[in-house]
Amino acid sequence: MSKIKSKDTKLEVNFKKVIKGLKFRYQPKIFGKPDFASRKLKIAIFVDSCFWHHCPRHFRKPSSNISYWEKKIKSNVKRTKEVDKFLKKHGWIVLHFWEHDINKNARKCLDKIKLAINSRR
Repeated sequence: MSKIKSKDTKLEVNFKKVIKGLKFRYQPKIFGKPDFASRKLKIAIFVDSCFWHHCPRHFRKPSSNISYWEKKIKSNVKRTKEVDKFLKKHGWIVLHFWEHDINKNARKCLDKIKLAINSRR
């Protein structure tokens, strides 16, 4: 666990390149710790890895220490729902992108972000 990065993961660094120029801050100090956000537009972006956020398509249950991992992943999913609810209640647009979607079609993710930006203008 100590080797697991919470910042500048490969996924986040690649996504940073995709949204370059859109004026989103990387890991801003906002409730829920979105990966990227614009306070001005009130848009929060979360980059969700398939393992840590229990992707319905790609999640693979670990074969060791099962009870720990089930509890950990379940709490991640619960926290995500609570954060989304809080941010939406306070007027934020919340976007989540799965790791596999970013890797497969980053352009589609970028289009969704641009739609959110346009809805705020």
